[in-house]
Amino acid sequence: MNPPAPIESGCEMMKRAAKDLKKEIEHNVRRAAEMRSKITALQGQANPDQAQISALKQALEVLEKKIEEDRVSLSTLEDVITENC
Repeated sequence: MNPPAPIESGCEMMKRAAKDLKKEIEHNVRRAAEMRSKITALQGQANPDQAQISALKQALEVLEKKIEEDRVSLSTLEDVITENC
């Protein structure tokens, strides 16, 4: 039988959460850049698919809002870590 996993302190948990959130933000920033490139490429076509462009723009807007919300959450979390750990 395996011994129980060590209990993670509150500070360790917050630091892990901040690290995970940073990775998620970086991933979403890359996805947003890919979407912008795709939109630009579609718009550059002779007969662009407006429905696809519109759908990508809407998805990009949602993703950008998520990135901004995650950045605010990360900033708050980092402030809490700085003050308490």
